[in-house]
Amino acid sequence: MTPIQTPSQVFDAVQSAKAGAPAFCTNFFPVESKLRGWIDHGELFAELRNGATFFFRKDRDFLRLYFCAADVAALQREMVARPCVQTERVITDLVGKGPALDDLASAIESAGFRRHTLLQRLVRAAGPESAADGPPVGFAEKADSQAVLRLIESLFDHYGEQLPTLYEIESAVASRQILAARSNGKLAGVLFFETQGLASTIRFWAVAETFRDLKTGSALMRQYLKIHDAVRRFTLWVNANNENAIRKYRHFGYAPDGLIDRVLARGLIPT
Repeated sequence: MTPIQTPSQVFDAVQSAKAGAPAFCTNFFPVESKLRGWIDHGELFAELRNGATFFFRKDRDFLRLYFCAADVAALQREMVARPCVQTERVITDLVGKGPALDDLASAIESAGFRRHTLLQRLVRAAGPESAADGPPVGFAEKADSQAVLRLIESLFDHYGEQLPTLYEIESAVASRQILAARSNGKLAGVLFFETQGLASTIRFWAVAETFRDLKTGSALMRQYLKIHDAVRRFTLWVNANNENAIRKYRHFGYAPDGLIDRVLARGLIPT
């Protein structure tokens, strides 16, 4: 694997794989700001092969795999031949509408990957929201960053749900993208979001177990919606098996739009 030094290397490699491709397929839609963070922290690597380009991002104790291939056949051929895919813990995501992902999933499973989990996207249109209740909510502060990370890591699957790193949390705090609820001076819950223009995505909505009967989650969500009164489209991803979370999101007007994320794993990863 070759370390990536600049975002332009990524975009050039993607275009190279795409040029003249008869049935181009990919799970990689890079955003320059995120690429810069990965590159600055030495997390991103690439392999250019015949008809396919693979990107690997170091994430805790495993690799996240992104691919760009001329077609499914090239993806399958080169995937099986990648030594690091055969020897490392590797996770990859396939996003799309159900059956449309079957051929890609089969190609990747031929390299030893198995289903780890399934995420589904929920959406919410703009609309009025009632006033917040529960504990006070404000923006997280830099000193909260470690506690925010610990809370998220304690409640979410780090293989399946793309948890943030500490530097990503610190950046989000600085950009006022994390709301925090407090009770008796303790961090009771957080809502981590990303907003661009008229669209906003919830990345994590997390409440510590000891504060779940105090309307903490409700206070966070209502404050989030209140400060985004100009947003026209809200989205999020949730574990499709987490009926409790889905029920809570539905209460606030979210509903599935049919898009799913099949998370596939290879190596010593629980499935």
